[in-house]
Amino acid sequence: MSEYQYIPTDNNFPLYKRRWAFLFCLVLLQFFAGISFSSFGQISDFYVQFFNSSHTQVDLITIANDMGVVFILFPLAWLIYKGYIGLKILILITSVCSTVGLLLVTISLTSRALIIVTIVGQTLCGIGEAVAVSVPSTFAALWFPENQVGTAISLNVMGMYIGYAFGFTLPPLFLETEGENQTLILNSSDLRKGQRMLLIMYGSFLAVSAVVAIFFFIFMTDKPPTPPTLAQACKSSNISKTFHDFLKESKLLFTNSSYVLCCIAFGTIFQVALIETLLLSEMIETLPMIWKIIPDLLSGIIMAIFSIGGTLGVVAAGKIVNRFKNYKAVAIFGTNCVLLSTVAVAFSVVFHNFYALFVSNAVFGFFSGATNVILLEMITQLTYPTDETIVNTWLTGILTIIGLVLGITGRLVFKVGKTVGVLAFQSGWVLVAIIMLCFISMRNRRLEVTQERLKERDNKTRN
Repeated sequence: MSEYQYIPTDNNFPLYKRRWAFLFCLVLLQFFAGISFSSFGQISDFYVQFFNSSHTQVDLITIANDMGVVFILFPLAWLIYKGYIGLKILILITSVCSTVGLLLVTISLTSRALIIVTIVGQTLCGIGEAVAVSVPSTFAALWFPENQVGTAISLNVMGMYIGYAFGFTLPPLFLETEGENQTLILNSSDLRKGQRMLLIMYGSFLAVSAVVAIFFFIFMTDKPPTPPTLAQACKSSNISKTFHDFLKESKLLFTNSSYVLCCIAFGTIFQVALIETLLLSEMIETLPMIWKIIPDLLSGIIMAIFSIGGTLGVVAAGKIVNRFKNYKAVAIFGTNCVLLSTVAVAFSVVFHNFYALFVSNAVFGFFSGATNVILLEMITQLTYPTDETIVNTWLTGILTIIGLVLGITGRLVFKVGKTVGVLAFQSGWVLVAIIMLCFISMRNRRLEVTQERLKERDNKTRN
């Protein structure tokens, strides 16, 4: 039970209805981020044949999501710290990168020689997605009262999980072929049909993404005219900030062991599903099939079930974040459940039990989604009053590095250890996350400051 009793502090602060419109459009951006991440791995066979490439090259299309961020992270963090980039610019970066990335992916499907255009488009989508990951907790803290922060974060993250579900299932459905083949071998007609359907899918998403980008250009602001909480009101943004201050504050973040451990744990839980995203279809091909269904479609359905579980998990976590303000134990419990579900996934594959594979992936999705929301809120709590944008920018860097490591080493592990080796590798990473969470602080600095200010206000009132 939390050592701090939650006291509503937003009674004297006006709220703005437009925050819900902003939130809805952010959910759409998260949806497109989920689509761009998940819509390649499950139909790897199609892209291998369409672009006349290898599975490793198709992996690169998905892994490209994490590559562009490496080059922009440090200058982005500095610009955010100086105040040149606020929440609005972060959201515009997300929406523009999403729109241009989807445009390039759509263009690449017009010719079988344009795989490099797909990779560039995915790199832009990845920049947008990485920035989008840092937006939910920042946006929630700046625009929502304490009793709605969890809802705002969970709806943001839920958009990404819904995007995963669509990305995992729509492309395999488009490419389902007639006959009883359990491997996806496409003739010229099948390739043209898949090309046409994917062009329609990406073109539709591109149109909506462009509308959202225009909406944010016109209406979005960095913060509301008045803060939603006493904690935000206590922050000062009028202090002149130098590069030395930036390095000093960044050093303070990275010497905060709880912050670093929490970021690594979040990155691990968030990115560990990348292993299944890239490799599940190929792993299923090595198993005796109990249904006459191509592995791409089956793996897409399994990962969609993971995404549905994640959607339910982030909704549940939103309620937890709204009600409880200190929940290290909840995060550890959730991560342990993630570990148990990944072990269950491994046993399901080893014993060829596809029904158990469905259930274990649903549980995996539920607890990873719930834990991600809780960890996002914990990260902003642990670092208050440091500006949320710089906190979450460095979180994005850690998340990106973990994604690259998992994506590259996952393929290598599959070549050496096959299916069992990959699943053991996945579970091992989650175990590391559990160990890290045991060493983080339980402090809620944001709530501490709020309570101190409330006491000061009450004392002044009495006097």
